[in-house]
Parts: sequence; C-alpha cells; structure tokens
Amino acid sequence: MKSNIYQLQKKYINKILTKVKNKTTKKWGKQLIFKKMTLNHKKLLERLKNKEKIRVVFLVLYKTMWKVDTIFKKMQDDPLFEPIILVCPDKSYGEEQMFKDMDETFQYFKDLKYNTFYSYKKEENRWLLLEELNPDIIFFTRPHNLTKEEYYEKAYLNYLTCYVPYHHEVGDYGDNISQYNQNFHNAMWKIFVSHTCSKNTFEKYSVCKGKNVLDTGYPMMEELLIKKEDKNYTNIWKHKDYRIKIIFAPHHTIDSEELPYSNFLDYHEKFRELAIELKDKVIWSFKPHPLLRLKLNNHQYWGKEKTDEYFSFWQESEFSQLDEGDYVDLFLSSDAMIHDSGSFLAEYLYLQKPVMYIKRDKNNHFNQFGQDILKVINVAKNFDDIRNFVYKLIENKDNLINPNQNSFFNTKIGIYFKDKYPSDRIIENIKNSIKGLK
Repeated sequence: MKSNIYQLQKKYINKILTKVKNKTTKKWGKQLIFKKMTLNHKKLLERLKNKEKIRVVFLVLYKTMWKVDTIFKKMQDDPLFEPIILVCPDKSYGEEQMFKDMDETFQYFKDLKYNTFYSYKKEENRWLLLEELNPDIIFFTRPHNLTKEEYYEKAYLNYLTCYVPYHHEVGDYGDNISQYNQNFHNAMWKIFVSHTCSKNTFEKYSVCKGKNVLDTGYPMMEELLIKKEDKNYTNIWKHKDYRIKIIFAPHHTIDSEELPYSNFLDYHEKFRELAIELKDKVIWSFKPHPLLRLKLNNHQYWGKEKTDEYFSFWQESEFSQLDEGDYVDLFLSSDAMIHDSGSFLAEYLYLQKPVMYIKRDKNNHFNQFGQDILKVINVAKNFDDIRNFVYKLIENKDNLINPNQNSFFNTKIGIYFKDKYPSDRIIENIKNSIKGLK
C-alpha cells in the first residue's frame, strides 16, 4: 500500500517537474528569440536609412480579416513607401477551401486596384518565396501559425516585422499565450495595439515585457468614425422602411472550451423564430463571424446542408439579409446589435447605439477592458433577456443606451482619435525608427 502511494506521489511530482521544465524551456527560448531579433532588427534597420523607397509587404489570409486598410492607403500616398499585398494560404480547412479563400481574397484586393500578389504560382506549381518580393518591412494580420512556414516563422525571423491585432483585444484566456506571448509576439519589431489595457497585458505576460508594443488605437475604426461624422455612408439594408434594423452577429467559437464566447448552438433556432414573429416590426442582418460557416460545415451535428439551409433563411427571407463582408456601412445604418463576438464588443461602441451582449455563464474570458465594457452595455444571460431587449427597441430604442456607455468610449477609446488617427501614429513611428530618431 505504501509502495503504491509512493509511486503515485513520485509520478505526480515528476509530472509537475516536467511541466515546470517545459515552461522554463519555452520561456528561455522566447527570451533567446527576442534577444536575437533585437540585434537582427538593428542590422536590418541600418540598411533602410538611405533607401529612397521602403517596400512593405502585407501578408493577408482573408479579406474579411483585413483591418489595416487605412495604413495601406496612406503608405500608397507616401513617397517613402511601396506597399503590396501578398495573399497567403490558411491550411486549417483543407486544400479546396484554402484555394477558394485565396481566390476570393486576391480578387477583393485586385478590385481595389492594390498591388497584389498570389502566393501560389500555378504555372510553376510552387509557392512564392518572400525574397522574390524583396520586402523591407512585413506586416502581419494574424499572429497564429495557420499558413506556410515561408509566410510565418521564416518571415518574422528574417525581416523587420509589424503586427496590428485583427481584433479590438477584449479577451483573456489560455494564460494569454495565444494573443500576447507566442514566439511570434516576442520576435516582432513593432506591435501596434488598440488600447492601454492591451499594452499592459503585453508588459505583464510577454517574455519581452512589451518592449516592442505601442498603443496607437485601432486603425480599422477610422473609416467608420469619418463616415459617421460626415454622415456619408451607404444604407445597405435591403428594405429601408419603418422597421427597426438589428444586427445578429454570432461568434465562431461553437465548440471551444478555451474561448467559449459562442451561444449559437443554444439560440440559433430561437433567433429564427423571433425573426418570423416580428417580421412586420424588425429587419435582421445575420452577420456571422467569417469562420462560423466553415466550423458549422465540419460540425458533427450540422454539416454543409444544414448550414446552407440556415444561412439561406436569413439571406432569402423578406425580413432579413445575410452580410458576410465589410460591415462599416452596415453598422452605421443599423439601429442596434445583438452578439456574442469578441471584437464587436468594443467596435459597436463607436456608434453610440443600443447593443446587447449574450454572455455564457462560464464565459469569464475578458480582460479588464472587456469587463469594463460589459458594465456599460446591455447583457443577456438567457433568451428572455434578448426577447425583452428587442421589444423595448421597438418601443423606444433611445432608452436602451446606458449613459456610461458614451462616457467609457470618450475616455478609453475616443482619445486615440482626437489629435491624429491610429494609422498616422503607426506610420510616423515607423518613419522615426527608420530615420534613427527612436
């Protein structure tokens, strides 16, 4: 008996020691990467000081996750920069889906008349090497290892690299490794974040203590604020009548224990029933996260046929529409939003309109910034709360805005858009570094 207890204790202690050893080894490895890349960045920077043109390559996986358009446009207009787009593959969902997404993303940027390259050279049956584009600086739009090594690890270990998070940074999960302390983050030359809380999180959790992080504000929202101020946006709702216009925006984390935002599997049919019930009073925009359809297609209880039927309901019904692309004009011409998204938690605040967040009981995966937002907006704990919110919207939508909602925006978010825009701060910071001022 004592022998068994001893063996169990020994096994448990060894398990703990192994875990500590692995964690220590990973931390040491990240420290090494940061030190190595700091030296490498200095050498790479030295080469740029006398260059007349700086070529900046933006690595893009999805058109729907393109959040740095204002940076790209301003670089186009700046004689110092030559920005280009490289459309890269996401290997997560199979080859057929990979090329479908790449084709759509490539066409999106070609339609914008941006200088765009396709990473797969079909005529040669090979993938493009980054060195063929001669980049001076590389901009990442995702921090995760989803693509080929050439456009991920080889990129951030060999070039001056920048990263603007593709979301408004409201989450806190998984020891904050995924969003703040991967090898990727510690190897970056510059990371431009949307608010002080995010910068503080990098300082606390990243091995490099956030030494490569600057809080600039979120450049994605510049277009929305400009259009809002000028009242110059397109009403893209298919019916522009008296009915209240509500966005229903479900997240993609339908089976995620690490980040359980989504309530979609619980409430998808109830939303459909509510839409039918209020068809004479409400027009709905179904605005799913770009990854939700893919995940439902592969879900054991859904599959492509059921997913297509559900999406078609919203697209084809007289009282609803399906919106899967850009959402600035959609937001601006809406009356309210109901969602369980991450980034939308902050993004819809820019409009100063009624919003309801659907919160799961076990979902406490918010940083302080996200928690503070939840205190100033409407929060649903069940579908009755959602139903009541919609009925109150119909009665008087203006009564559903918490006075503290606008105050929070002005003090925590709006400050980044007063004197200059986030994109201006980012470009200015890069220029100053090139000139040796910082």
